[in-house]
Amino acid sequence: MSKDQSGSSKRRKADSGLAINVSVPKPDTGASTPVFGLFPTSQPPAKTPFSIYTKSGALPNPKHPEPTVLAAETAEMEYESRNQMGVGMGGGQGESAGEGAGYSVQYMLGVHDPSANTLTLHAAPLHSFAPSIKSLKKFSSDSSAAELFSAQRATLGLAFGTKKAQRQLNAQERNKLNNESYGTGIASASLQSLLQSSIAASSSSLPTSIDVEHAANLSRPTIPPPNFDAVKPNDVYSISDVVTPSELATIDLGPLLSAPTFKDLNALLPFRRSKFISSHLRRLIPSRSSVEGSIPDPSKRDREKLNLVVHLSQLFAFRQATMGGRDSALERTKLQEKMTGASPAVVSALLERYTESQRMGNGEERRKMTGTTELKLLGYMLVVALKIDSWSTDVGVLAGDLGIGSKRVGELFRSLGCSLVTPSAEDCEKLIATRAAANKAEARKSKTAVLRTPLEFPKERRGAPKR
Repeated sequence: MSKDQSGSSKRRKADSGLAINVSVPKPDTGASTPVFGLFPTSQPPAKTPFSIYTKSGALPNPKHPEPTVLAAETAEMEYESRNQMGVGMGGGQGESAGEGAGYSVQYMLGVHDPSANTLTLHAAPLHSFAPSIKSLKKFSSDSSAAELFSAQRATLGLAFGTKKAQRQLNAQERNKLNNESYGTGIASASLQSLLQSSIAASSSSLPTSIDVEHAANLSRPTIPPPNFDAVKPNDVYSISDVVTPSELATIDLGPLLSAPTFKDLNALLPFRRSKFISSHLRRLIPSRSSVEGSIPDPSKRDREKLNLVVHLSQLFAFRQATMGGRDSALERTKLQEKMTGASPAVVSALLERYTESQRMGNGEERRKMTGTTELKLLGYMLVVALKIDSWSTDVGVLAGDLGIGSKRVGELFRSLGCSLVTPSAEDCEKLIATRAAANKAEARKSKTAVLRTPLEFPKERRGAPKR
């Protein structure tokens, strides 16, 4: 066995039977040594140059071993070893050196020289690479770039800004919050516990989303106050919230019942161009006897509906006279004249309920129809119609009487909690028989608004509308 000056050697026999000198040289300071690279994903081109450096950025020193990093880059990718293996240029000796570098074994690279029959082993640390794409690095550094821009702007403001701007920058700097803004250690922990307990105590008294929704529906100005606990549709809306009993008591049914013909009867109404009102008058007032002087005598229930039909006619006439934002205060007398049969008390009640007060510069008070009060008038009219129709009424008929589209009237019915139902085959035949629809296609397009219990209002749409 022989030993040279550069390191130790051992003699082994080659395949030919001759002994092979094995040596493990110690690299000189600054000398390059081989390394192993592991690329689990993408590999760089074969001629890509790599650089080795320590965490401090200095070149490795075999006398002072420390973890090293191997790095390279191409036009599109960056390669950097993440495990920071390898100790110095020689990789260190012994198991403890390898373990301190982050791995439990040493890798050696052997170089065989056939002419001299020698095998030289060089320490070759293993570097595991995690490549990164250059074009994606800018997205991960947006926050740091924004902070740098903010700091640079603050520096310029403090150096060249006005006194007011400098005061604002100083105030912003003082008001910045960090991990130590509310103390450290026990003080910070106790404050955190206090905040959590106070938030829990305060949030326990907050109403639920259902309570908030019910409160909002109860306070909606365009519909009567609903009863969410109603079991029957007749109990959802109280008709006294729409029209008071004293207003209904002013309606005199005698002239209507004693009218000789339906044309004379219709002439006594405030509004005479409503198919809905005409059809219900024909149903509620029985056919006159052939005996001269015979006056129909409807039942108590039919008289109650007749009062509501006449009140609905008053609402139609009131809407026609005040729609479009007309000033109703100066036309009170004309309004009384247009609303045939309506008492002054009823006209005053309608003005109070469906218009808003405005005080002029001369101190005079005027009442005016606004967008909100017009919606309220429409909502209350539909409630009266539903009450007359036993909470199931045709949308198209009322849309024609109101002079607005069926879609909008359907939305108004939905706002009252109604469901829009498509007529069945039997209902379509009835519509054609009563001439409410000209054919089956038109009958299928018609909708019926039905109020059901438990009461449900349409949910509020959230998010951006679909395009």
